[in-house]
Amino acid sequence: MGPHPGQAPSYNSPTSPDTPDPDTSNSNISHPRTKYQDDKQHHMSKRSYSRRQLDRIARVQAELQRLKDECEALEMYIDFHLIPVLAFLYLCSHVDRNNMGNAKIEGMNDDLRLVGNQYNIASTLFFVPYIIFEIPSNIILKKTRPSLWLSAQVVTWGIVMACMSTVQGFAGLTVCRVFLGMCEAGFFPGAVYLVTQWYPPYQIQQRLALLYTSSAISGAFSGLLAYAISKMNGLQGIAGWRWIFIIEGIIPVAFGLALPYLLPDSPERVGWLSPEEKRFIELSFRQTGVRSSTGEGDKFSWSMLLNTMVDWKILLAILLAMVNAAPNAAFSYTMPTIIAKMGFESSTAQLLTIPPYFCGAVSSFLSGFLADRLSWRFPFIIVPMFVMLVSFILLFVLSANVDAYKGPMYFAVVLAQIGIYPLLPGISAWTGNNLPQSWKRSIGLAWLLAAGNTGSFIGTNVFLERQAPHYTIGYGVSLGIIIMGIITSCILEFSLWFLNRTKKRISEIEIRNQYTPEQLTAMGEKSPLFAYTL
Repeated sequence: MGPHPGQAPSYNSPTSPDTPDPDTSNSNISHPRTKYQDDKQHHMSKRSYSRRQLDRIARVQAELQRLKDECEALEMYIDFHLIPVLAFLYLCSHVDRNNMGNAKIEGMNDDLRLVGNQYNIASTLFFVPYIIFEIPSNIILKKTRPSLWLSAQVVTWGIVMACMSTVQGFAGLTVCRVFLGMCEAGFFPGAVYLVTQWYPPYQIQQRLALLYTSSAISGAFSGLLAYAISKMNGLQGIAGWRWIFIIEGIIPVAFGLALPYLLPDSPERVGWLSPEEKRFIELSFRQTGVRSSTGEGDKFSWSMLLNTMVDWKILLAILLAMVNAAPNAAFSYTMPTIIAKMGFESSTAQLLTIPPYFCGAVSSFLSGFLADRLSWRFPFIIVPMFVMLVSFILLFVLSANVDAYKGPMYFAVVLAQIGIYPLLPGISAWTGNNLPQSWKRSIGLAWLLAAGNTGSFIGTNVFLERQAPHYTIGYGVSLGIIIMGIITSCILEFSLWFLNRTKKRISEIEIRNQYTPEQLTAMGEKSPLFAYTL
């Protein structure tokens, strides 16, 4: 019987339980004896060798259980040091990238004399450098201190955000949006990778959900903050929408300067963990077969980069990420407008964006908690997609008569957020769980998020201003993308299930006698001892 998904025994460390003893390393050397004697000795050596391996595994598991009892509060301790910092910064990044929608209904388009689809173009251009720089950013992060690299990004995007308050037209706005995308590009991939370095596979999604929930909260917070800042309109002769950019730029600059002192880089680099706690983290990773950054043998290479980018599992996950990116980007820029078109005043429309984001945050956290508890990702991706499908069908049908269906349309907007926000944590956790090698996981997650964000191009360009409030093309295209995601998730789930079933046909003892620990390590997720997370 093979291991459970994500719980393959370790094979990546000199001190792991499967390292052969010196006295058994030459057990298969032939001697001048009969064939019967050779075969008998060969099978006895294999049986003895496997028994020693299993004894070591049992000892390590016993040590892991002992350390688990001693380090009972460790998870909460790590959460306290890591998650609030990352979540707050991700909130800031989402507030800064999405405040265009808030600035728009405060008069930005009129002041900058934006015409036609110029607003959509400025919104979209953010994602060009955002997509291009995600993989290079994670490569740099792997080679430097994560806290220093992320700090540089946070400070620079805050400066760019504040500079947006000075723009006088379409050209200046687009330049600032391009630089903002470049500066924010590496933060979320870096944060996701950092989480995978601190937590074993089945503690990841609820942490990513907490992190991603901050983006939902940012929608509510952005609307509330924009409502408050809009009251500053005319202060010091500055328009209210310009104050939005100023204040929302100062906050990340101040926090980013303190980041090197707040964000822990890795378990082995911090002083607030005891040796026993560090050992527990190390053994937790070994037991699951996922490699942490400690004592790694895998190195960056261009061939590894290419193989990662054409990995069919990651390519399917990218299609799933697009299902999140397209409607998420669309709602980020159009939700205040959609609600305003229902007949509400601009300030009221800002406040009415809060409940949908709050419901999305709750949905994301509950999905992450249950997915980790059940050790199963697929249901918590497919169900939110069906929720999105229902919500966009309602929006598509009801938008023909917005005045008559204000209540049901607002309910559909809330329902859409409930479906959108669990997706990216689930997809990221699913992908990260199935990439046991650290370098491939770092690049694979960045590639997932970068390519998946191409869906944002679609989301920001199919909700056309001239179609408001009906947005026939926007809702129709979103429905097509969601249906594609449902089909893709089923294909990925079945494929991984089939691969696991194939691996289980060979016993662990046979595998360990057929391959060396080094060979199993080099195979990564293709190792017959590694079971894919479903």
